[in-house]
Amino acid sequence: MNAMLQEMLQESRDRKWVQYGVVETIRKVDVNGKQEELVVIGYQGERVYARKEDFIERNISSLNGFVSTTVPFIVKDLKDGVVSVSRIEALKKVSKQFVESVKIGDRIKGTVTGVSDNGLVYVEVQGYPCLIPPEEWDFKRVQNLRELLSLGTIVEANVISIDKLNGSEEKIDYRIRLSRKSILQEEMDSIWDNIDSHCRVGDFISFKVTGQASGYNSYYCELSNGISLIGNLTSNLRNKHNDYLPPGTLCKGTIKFIDKKKKRGKINIQQVEANFANLLNQRSFGIL
Repeated sequence: MNAMLQEMLQESRDRKWVQYGVVETIRKVDVNGKQEELVVIGYQGERVYARKEDFIERNISSLNGFVSTTVPFIVKDLKDGVVSVSRIEALKKVSKQFVESVKIGDRIKGTVTGVSDNGLVYVEVQGYPCLIPPEEWDFKRVQNLRELLSLGTIVEANVISIDKLNGSEEKIDYRIRLSRKSILQEEMDSIWDNIDSHCRVGDFISFKVTGQASGYNSYYCELSNGISLIGNLTSNLRNKHNDYLPPGTLCKGTIKFIDKKKKRGKINIQQVEANFANLLNQRSFGIL
């Protein structure tokens, strides 16, 4: 490390200045016979290092979601050219700056750094940890989101709340909640506003059944553009498949009705794609 950079980092340590670097990798090291994770952060062409306990407070199985993200840090120590830093100490200092740069309703982009067992998604935004509650991820609750959502995924979301954590023992002063669902809603509204450019009454289209709707012989049918219409099986298909289509079944049918203002429509389900039809027939005859 060159002398000028080392001098700057020493002053940064003494004055508790916040610096920013990019996480390059997570390295496993042996410390006194025990395996620990070390976060390697690129800074001014050099590398600084944070132990896991100096990097994050919450219990997390993998830090890989932080790779390539920009994080704040405060220098703790410089010894033999090795710079030890703390992200946790820096977060308290940057929290006020962050909340002054965003407001409720803003659309922001961040990186998924973790997902809890109950579906709470942790997102790093401009070096600050934010949350997407399970009910704000999608219109319907996604089961096993922790297994389906990869760490490092870039997501867009709207800020829905900024709460001051008075008396909290956490290092951050504010809890920022986000909504990915609201972004999806905006996209759906835009599609419905321009529905004529996507599909029209009489079109014969492909779609996926996502569940049973209220009422007899009614199914939610998701089109390729993401909107859902209510579908009804023809009498022939009802008899053939015992009035049941499981979620995930791919079908084809004709759009019978669209109400642009009320954002709803109906489709006549006329075909079940061959692979799904064969599987349903086997279940009907007790083969499966």
